[in-house]
Amino acid sequence: MSVEIAKQYFELMDSVKAGADDVMELYGDNPVVHSSRAGVVRGREDILQFYEDNSDFFTGGQHHMTNFHQDGNTVVCEGYLDGETAVGREANGVPLCDVMEFNDDDEIVVFRAYLDYEGYIDEVPEEVPNVRAESE
Repeated sequence: MSVEIAKQYFELMDSVKAGADDVMELYGDNPVVHSSRAGVVRGREDILQFYEDNSDFFTGGQHHMTNFHQDGNTVVCEGYLDGETAVGREANGVPLCDVMEFNDDDEIVVFRAYLDYEGYIDEVPEEVPNVRAESE
């Protein structure tokens, strides 16, 4: 079932009708998101803000997910992203790999996003946290 929830996640992310609240319905209690752009984001309120900020950064986009691999409560999602940023920068075919961990109720409790930001490199703000420095 977790693969189906992962697929639903990408459908919601690409939907013009869905919002951050809809995405949050897939998350369990005390979730954690690891993002190369935002660092480690903990808790439902901060993750909701992360998705709202993300929709401001990426004004358009489409995920093209090619593979889903499940092992227990972990699903690895492979694909690429076509998108546009708020300043009009387009990037197509940006590779991504997202790893989702689910609880026993098939709710996302840990989300790790790996996106090749090279396609957007001039869009990443200087204040991006150094995740390695924070974890030391």
